[in-house]
Amino acid sequence: MKYTELSKTTVHTKTTSELKSITRTRRVVDSMLWLIAAGAILFSLMTGAPFVSEHSQWKWTGWLLPVLVDAALVLSLSADSILSRHGMESGKWATAFRYITGLASLFLNTWSSIAHRDWVGIAVHSIAPVILICASEVAPIYRRKFKEVELSLTDQVQEFTVTKAVSKKKTVVKDSTTAPLTKNQQAIKDGFLAGKKAGEVAEELGVSLSYVYTQYKKMKAELEMAA
Repeated sequence: MKYTELSKTTVHTKTTSELKSITRTRRVVDSMLWLIAAGAILFSLMTGAPFVSEHSQWKWTGWLLPVLVDAALVLSLSADSILSRHGMESGKWATAFRYITGLASLFLNTWSSIAHRDWVGIAVHSIAPVILICASEVAPIYRRKFKEVELSLTDQVQEFTVTKAVSKKKTVVKDSTTAPLTKNQQAIKDGFLAGKKAGEVAEELGVSLSYVYTQYKKMKAELEMAA
């Protein structure tokens, strides 16, 4: 193998390895986002449900509003994950929707502490909603960037594969056309160029007629390709 070919193969191996690494990292980011979402939703239910129950005529409905808010946030995250995976932005309305649901979750988690001027409680109960809001904004950016890198590396890998396949095909064709002729093949070629019939050449060389026909057919095909 030539030095340039070895170098290209090394680069291809590194590119493939990097592509796999990027894909793994993107999946980790997706998994961590949903882990954050699950934790924030669970925390919001535990904190928001009692607060809503205190201000509702039906105490048992306290869990409905936090679930509604969290479901809206999950809807937004799911839609963004698909759009950003294809390099698309969700738009201003989608961003506004995320902020409204995020702020609603923040309100449900912190208002009890605000009403009692419990600053430590405000800080503690703000952590999960704020992290979720930030994660919902950052995740689409990460996904789009990862997708751009994945597409770039995939193109490089495919280009190398196609180039290698075409190069191999050219080598095979070159080898088949430049291979040295045997004594009989050369005699058949001379007979063909001299305009002799295949039967005459076969009789002179003492070979089968089908063999001569095959060689004649190959030479005719080569002449047609060269024409």
